[in-house]
Amino acid sequence: MATIPAARWASWIRARSGQWLRRRLARRASPPRHLRPADLQAALDQAAELLSAALHTADTATLDAAIDAFRQLATVITEGYPGRDVVLYNLGGALGTRFRRGGDLADLAKAIVMIKGAVVEAGDDHAARHRYLTGLGVALRDRFEQTGDLADWDEAVEADRWAVASLPADHPDRPGRLSSLCGALQVWSAARGDVAGLDEAVVAGRASVDLRPDDPGALSNLCGALQYRFELTGNRADLDAAIIAGRSAVAHAPADATDRGTYLANLGNSLRNRFEVAGDLADLEAAVRAGRASAAALPASHEDHGACLSNLGLAVLARFDHAGERSDLDEAVEICRAAVDVVAPDFPGRGHYLFNLATTLQTRFELVGDMADVDEAVRALRMATAGASASTDLGSRARYLSNLGAALEARCARAGGLADLNEAADAGRRALDLLATATVDHPDRAMHLSNLGLTLERRFDRTGDLADLDEAVTVGRAAVAAAGDGHHRAGTSGNLCGTLHARFARLGVLADLDEAIIAGRVAVAVVPDGYARHTRQARYLSNLGTALESRTERTGDLANLDEALTVLRAAASSTPAGHPDRAKYLSNLGLALQVSCERTGSLADLDEAVDVARGAVAAVIDVAADHPDRAMYLSNLGLALQIRFDLVKRPADLDEAIAASRDAVAAVPDGHPDQAMYLSNLGLASQVRYEHCGNTADLTTAERAGRQAAAVAVASPRTRTEAARGWGRASALGERWGAAVAGYTVASELLGQVAPRRLARSDQEHLLDTLGELGSEAAACCVHAGQLQRAVELFEQGRGVLLGQALDTRTDLTALAEQHPGLAERFAALREDLDFADRTRRPQLADTFEQLITQVRALPGFDRFLRPPQLRELAEAAADGMVVIVVVSRFGSQALIIDAAGAVEAVSLGELTPEAVEQRVNEFLAVLDDEIPLGDDWPSAEAQVNAMLAWLWDVLAEPVLERIGATGRPADGTPWPRLWWCPSGLLSFLPLHAAGRHETRDEPVPATVMDRVYSSYTPTVRALTHSRRRRPVRDLGEGSARSESMLAVSMPFTPGAADLRSARAETDRLANQLSDRVQVLTGPAATRQAVLAALPAARWVHFACHGYSDATDPSASRLLLHDHETEPLRVVDLARLRLDDAELAVLSACSTARPGQRLTDEAIHLAAACQLAGYRHVVATLWPVPDRPARRAVAAFYDRVFPDGGYSTDRVQPALHATTVALRARYPAYPSVWAAFVHVGG
Repeated sequence: MATIPAARWASWIRARSGQWLRRRLARRASPPRHLRPADLQAALDQAAELLSAALHTADTATLDAAIDAFRQLATVITEGYPGRDVVLYNLGGALGTRFRRGGDLADLAKAIVMIKGAVVEAGDDHAARHRYLTGLGVALRDRFEQTGDLADWDEAVEADRWAVASLPADHPDRPGRLSSLCGALQVWSAARGDVAGLDEAVVAGRASVDLRPDDPGALSNLCGALQYRFELTGNRADLDAAIIAGRSAVAHAPADATDRGTYLANLGNSLRNRFEVAGDLADLEAAVRAGRASAAALPASHEDHGACLSNLGLAVLARFDHAGERSDLDEAVEICRAAVDVVAPDFPGRGHYLFNLATTLQTRFELVGDMADVDEAVRALRMATAGASASTDLGSRARYLSNLGAALEARCARAGGLADLNEAADAGRRALDLLATATVDHPDRAMHLSNLGLTLERRFDRTGDLADLDEAVTVGRAAVAAAGDGHHRAGTSGNLCGTLHARFARLGVLADLDEAIIAGRVAVAVVPDGYARHTRQARYLSNLGTALESRTERTGDLANLDEALTVLRAAASSTPAGHPDRAKYLSNLGLALQVSCERTGSLADLDEAVDVARGAVAAVIDVAADHPDRAMYLSNLGLALQIRFDLVKRPADLDEAIAASRDAVAAVPDGHPDQAMYLSNLGLASQVRYEHCGNTADLTTAERAGRQAAAVAVASPRTRTEAARGWGRASALGERWGAAVAGYTVASELLGQVAPRRLARSDQEHLLDTLGELGSEAAACCVHAGQLQRAVELFEQGRGVLLGQALDTRTDLTALAEQHPGLAERFAALREDLDFADRTRRPQLADTFEQLITQVRALPGFDRFLRPPQLRELAEAAADGMVVIVVVSRFGSQALIIDAAGAVEAVSLGELTPEAVEQRVNEFLAVLDDEIPLGDDWPSAEAQVNAMLAWLWDVLAEPVLERIGATGRPADGTPWPRLWWCPSGLLSFLPLHAAGRHETRDEPVPATVMDRVYSSYTPTVRALTHSRRRRPVRDLGEGSARSESMLAVSMPFTPGAADLRSARAETDRLANQLSDRVQVLTGPAATRQAVLAALPAARWVHFACHGYSDATDPSASRLLLHDHETEPLRVVDLARLRLDDAELAVLSACSTARPGQRLTDEAIHLAAACQLAGYRHVVATLWPVPDRPARRAVAAFYDRVFPDGGYSTDRVQPALHATTVALRARYPAYPSVWAAFVHVGG
């Protein structure tokens, strides 16, 4: 961009002041007061001679004398007297000269006042008015250079505009004034960040060239304006026009002209920019030639020599980027160093030269990894930032800061200094703060927002602070919005894609991943053409590919995987060997190929995954043996080899996997977030080799790696939990039970952090999906270690995470409300907000909720507020009976029997292995998938159900009942023992209450559960304490009949489902039985909203409708009401309710107590949702029951619960038990009928 020449008015003063003033004085009849014309002329001649002498020498005294002389003349020549304008202008010029020599701003301020006075004195029609205005513009810009006050620049530009306007169209000075205005507007636009100013600059520049087409200075000024406008707008036509103007400027400049070097530099810049856009190598070579010629044309003492060198360095750097010749990169660094060295430390343009030097150094650092380069880049940018004065344009100052942040970030990635990242984030924020002062949105704002987002993402990578990652997403989105459709759109969209994917990887939020894919597609689609298109597009393709691959892992959508492989192959194939990013693209492709093998079973994909993972390791070593990403590529290679070993059992693969994993661990710095993942992978591979080879050294490695990984505080909770579980498993395999308990304790404590409240339910479920059986494994190890109390506590803590979070929000606040009512009110309000918060508000509300919990725990007596319950608290659930936790684990299965006193007994269940349970459940579910019709020819499927019940008796129920002393049918008149079964994992699908050899039911000692004890279920012991909590005392005064009311929901005809003939019969019978205490919602009236609105007013509810159990998405299980196709009544809707005094929910619908095939330890089904909503008793079914026996069962149950119209909570479980026994008597050959009904809670 062209620069405004310094004070050109001085020569005009010397040549013209004396003679012109004499002519003006001659026109005046009467001289100024107290001064004869001859004396006045002598005084003027003397002042002019003094000023002329002062301008030719550095004599301060002469300059002071000239100023005094002109000041006296200004005093005696009155306003309006001819010649006063010349005196004021000369006085202003003299003061300006003294300012430039001495630096006294007071001189400059007075100079501006004097020149303004000259403009006023001259009037609108004065022939010299344009010269005065031009001089005023120069003085105002001088002051801006000192103060940075943009108001001076605004006024200077306005003066230049008036200077042009004051000249006739044919005035010989008009082309020069237009060209000066063009240059001034360029600088003003940079200072203000105003593209409109550039439009005016181009107009002025073209007008100047139109008047004087052969003026090289005007042509070069126009070239600069067009080039700058292209840089801000991306308009290719401007760049082409800039090159035409630049070439014409060089062509019209004499070969020996001093300014020819500057014209060549401007042309070279434009040619380099066009190469970067269009990729024409001829442009690049021409840019290098022009740069070399410009540097040669100017002597080292010329003020533009540094600029010529710096521009040449950028051209040579572009040639390196294109061809990859290391010699070009080294030359670019040396040229840019020379540009810095050739100018004085206080030279105004030195910041730009330092900036360009830093760019070349950072490029070489990325290639070679020499810390000296990045250290020098940081120093250069710090100097550029420190040396920028208030007058340096906003865009440049912001760029210095933003690139300083990038350099610090790069240094941190290699050296690991968190201080660098903190400074980088601060620099990025300062850059944006600067641009915020612009009067219009600065075109660079999008780029700086995006850079800050990347810095914050990197800091999150090091610290694990989610606030940084959230802010990175926020500023990344702001960057995309600021970019609009401009030329930063691709870069900002590509960066946002990566940041959103990083947050998905940490939190599992599917919406983030979907948004990342959208942003990635935009980046790929709009990447600008040019030499660097393939480089930039490869980066965007790789980002998009990894996001698509992650979506396949999350959703199973193979179309995403196909696209991921396509774009990742394109990224890798378009990146030449030796490129610093090639290793990353290969590694990402390898990961996608691993997923392809896992999803499709293709061994060819897995073999290719191993090959490209090896290629990634080799590629990164070619770049730098100590490259910070080497550990990641080694770990990915190890993972691919381990997967191949799992499939083909080739020992060499496992050995190489462990070697690669060891190298990855050795290469990552301590405390790095990824250290936990690399250690965890090493531990897993070592454990696998131990299980195949029996080498205890591998087991020791696995245990140590898991323990170390779990301790990496900045790693993701999920990674740490899996690592701690690996530690526990390795210890258990070596029968080091104390160490195993320690590992599982850490895993259980971390589990609550894996799926934080800030996430949507589906995202929480995804994160917990691979952590099933943790509670059972932990409990089994505790039993082996003799820690039965701890076994119960870890079983509870290691499962039912989502249920536990929901129970947290339903905790009894009585004590808190009594002592700290304000906190109790805040807690109650927050939990309500959390239940219904959307994805946007939920993170902030969840953070506030966690902070409030921490605040409460700090209060005396509340240190255990919402902490995992201890055994003494859990044992309260066993009042009037016993709780039987059934642990199914690879380390041995156990039944943990808890009584009300808190005593725990363990019963070994040696034949209840995970493999046996899985086989029996699969067989059982296969039976249930076929309808079992009633009739004389019952299918053999019923025999399979009976066989499963007998097996349950042998391996589980009989040992438990024998231990508690339930050895036969209770004697008449004696209370029946009561058990609450708390099964784990897949065992939750089976009817433990119906276990037995039912052919013995009439024998004196029946071998059946239902002939010895009452059975109920609970998903967790804590959930049972919630069901059995003390209910609020109800005021049953007037209207008590309405207080003891029932809501009956009947759907005999359901859109999109089969008719239920018994539904109306069930609700009609209830209406007759309870008369006006029943509110019936049926058919079109039974909508989701109507039911949810009616539930809080009723203590009892009966649903006679279809139920749907979603095996793959259990939270979507639902009751089919009239509007179920658009507004289903789902598990999550029921679970959100808080019905403090609700008593009984009867779900006369299909499979309402059946868990999903995913997340079985989370106990997500409709019955558990009703228990969580507040119902003390829930009656539900494990599978569908035919219409007729279902109707009989419901009628018999209610006859026993409401024998005389009155209700007692103690009658509910015995009533269901008696109903089940009666059904068995009526349908003895059909256990699929009578074993389906279960009681939950109570």
